[in-house]
Formats: sequence, C-alpha cells, structure tokens
Amino acid sequence: MKRVFKMKKEGFISLFLFLALTAVAQKDPEGVKVLSEFSKKAVSAPSVKIDFEITAYDAREDEETELEGSVVIHGDSYRLTLPDNIILSDGRTVWNYMPEVKEVTITEPDPADESFISRPSLLFTMYEKGYKVRLLEQNAMEWIIDLYPEDTRVSLMRIRVTIGKTLYELKSAEYRTKDGMNLTMKALKYDLSFKPSAGYFAFNPSDHKGVEVIDMR
Repeated sequence: MKRVFKMKKEGFISLFLFLALTAVAQKDPEGVKVLSEFSKKAVSAPSVKIDFEITAYDAREDEETELEGSVVIHGDSYRLTLPDNIILSDGRTVWNYMPEVKEVTITEPDPADESFISRPSLLFTMYEKGYKVRLLEQNAMEWIIDLYPEDTRVSLMRIRVTIGKTLYELKSAEYRTKDGMNLTMKALKYDLSFKPSAGYFAFNPSDHKGVEVIDMR
C-alpha cells in the first residue's frame, strides 16, 4: 500500500528525529575520517542547503509514505520547507508557519533536546559519541557508513549514511528500527554555496498580512 504523506507538526518531528545523530564511540578510523571531513566542510560553509525526499515504510502495516522538501542549515539556525509547513529557527525562537490556514506558532527550542528541530547542527557532528561506526563499503563515487547504537535496549537497529566523494556531501541516510520502521532520506541536491540573507531564519509578521500569531513561549 502506498500513499502520499500529509505533513503535520507531529509528523515532521518524527521524520526528522533520525537526522539528529550523535554517533561513533567504537571508532572505525576510516569511517570517522570521512565523517570528520563531512563535518568540517559543512560547518565552514555559509550554509548547507538540502533538497530531499523522504520515504517511510512501516513493515507491520505494509504502508509507505513519501515526502519532499528542503532545508537550509547554518549552525543551529534553519529554514525547513515542507508541503504544509515552513519551520524557521534562529537558534533562539522557532516559528511553525502554516500558509494554508494563515497561522504561525512561536515556541522556544528545548536546550536539552538533541533532535533536529532543536539542534540541527548535530547532523554534522555525528561522529563524536553514542554509536559504533563501520565503513561498510566505498567505490569511486561514495562511502557507505553504518552506525549502531551502543545501547542495545533502544528500538534503533542501524543508521546507514552515504556520503559522496565529490564534496563530502550527504547523499542519503537510512534509519531502521526493530519494530519494522524504515525511514530513508535521499538528498536530491546538496549545496554548500548558498548565502542566506539577513532575517532568512526568522519569521517577519509584516511580510505575511492576516496571519494569526500564536505565541506559546
């Protein structure tokens, strides 16, 4: 069974949790070397812009959902564009803007939360702690690296990351759990040259007349 995924707030949080990787305690030196260079190039760029496609397959329900979107990341600031939402954060405030209903919800990130929504920069520091790492294979175009949680009690079985050799770019990430959930993000475009303008990561109400503002801070 296949259906198009309708993105809601709870949905995008769940789908993007798998991007909040803090990884690699038992280190494969070659795998860590690749991840370290991946991090270095991303952190030193003016921003990281990714156009992506996410596929989620639930083996228990035999149900597949799909989603396309884009994200621009600079440190812990980001602009996440989804079919039904635009999520913006300047690192201190998060705006969840829903154009169709002309509503924006304002919250603050939780400092203790290490998910993508609160700390997107973790995507580029995933080689530091918490997981085992294995360089599974490589070819002329890419490296494929597997990450395994040290804590075997968690539902996660494996994260498989594919990094391209041209720019040390993220090409895909696959998240597999013990309960039959498989989430795959494919990077359709990975851009390290985009320079966000001033205010790019904040929501300006004056640019969106008639939008209801719900401040939950």
